[in-house]
Amino acid sequence: MNLDYAHRRRSLAGVIAAMAVVNLVYGITFPLMALVLDGQGVSKTLIGLSTMSQAAAILLMAPIAPRLMRRFAPARLMQTASVTLALLFIVAGLIPNVWFWFPLRFIIGAFNAMLWVSSETLINDLAGERWRGRIIGIYSSVGSAGYALGPLLLIATGSKGMLPFYSTSALILCAALPLFAARDHHLMPLTGEAPAGVWGMVLLAPAIMLTNLVCAASIESQVTFFPLFGLSLGISENFALWLLTMIGIGSTVLILPLSWLADHVNRLGLLLSCVVLTMLGLLAMPHVLAYPVPAQLFALAFGGAEGMIYALGLMLLGERFKGPMLAAASTTFTASWAAGILLGPFVVGAGMDWFGANSMALLVFGLFAVYLPVPLIAWMRSKRQQPG
Repeated sequence: MNLDYAHRRRSLAGVIAAMAVVNLVYGITFPLMALVLDGQGVSKTLIGLSTMSQAAAILLMAPIAPRLMRRFAPARLMQTASVTLALLFIVAGLIPNVWFWFPLRFIIGAFNAMLWVSSETLINDLAGERWRGRIIGIYSSVGSAGYALGPLLLIATGSKGMLPFYSTSALILCAALPLFAARDHHLMPLTGEAPAGVWGMVLLAPAIMLTNLVCAASIESQVTFFPLFGLSLGISENFALWLLTMIGIGSTVLILPLSWLADHVNRLGLLLSCVVLTMLGLLAMPHVLAYPVPAQLFALAFGGAEGMIYALGLMLLGERFKGPMLAAASTTFTASWAAGILLGPFVVGAGMDWFGANSMALLVFGLFAVYLPVPLIAWMRSKRQQPG
């Protein structure tokens, strides 16, 4: 992509803003809708299924996104998606019904997927290899800030009435402003077709794609059920939302130095370390949250380790794939996240119905335990392939 420095900087600003909107949508949708539905007496299993409808749209939309980027400028697509998402949140608030929310969340998921695939493809296209870790670190950090804003907004507005929905719409439009300032309206130069489809990409890079799947299963399960988990441990709704915000802040802040480190060490080794630290954090979580100061420090550290898993997956994606392959790989990467949203909240929600709301952390730990051999084997192979 032949862009001068100023053009590239504007493009990066727009792409990073898009990621803030994507994660703001998830950061507010899942806890807000879970609290609203739980207040109506809806089962946690059905709440998980409602979340799945949003993820199912991503799976259907992700393969279409590269074709849309060939036909329409990604910046235009992202602008359209942002405005539409802001309007859809107002509709959700006006009709707070679990059955109406199933198709509505499907539509929200579709527009969010369009925003997401466009931004992930462009960020890796714009990031040179030397600075890839740091640029993606900023991108992921801003995305984590979007997650953190969701629970923080709920603390300010509460989960009752239209105020949280109006406020979310306003925040989405504010976060999207750099998208409208950017003048980058070129079409993606994706000539030719990638030689592999979604399943082919999974086979080409299973470690990368499964990393995104389990990260999504973990993060989205926590965003959906953490407030209910906190209530089961005897802490208030506001403090549970505050801890969820602190997890997002930890990811926002700690991803930056960890991303610098990722440009200087074996990224698969760093990925394995972050996975292990996240698993240890999940084991400790039920025992720490009852103590206000340690709980907040714990949430910051936990957010950094867990958030870095996604960032490292995206770095490894850009390191491995270029050109048309990058667009196809980004599509599969996003679809892997959607599969994680389908898997995580449903399994964790059903598990919480069976074993109690206080079992959330152990259920998420189980997802990571099944996944742990994947980064371990990938790291061992990378060590063997190193010269000397």
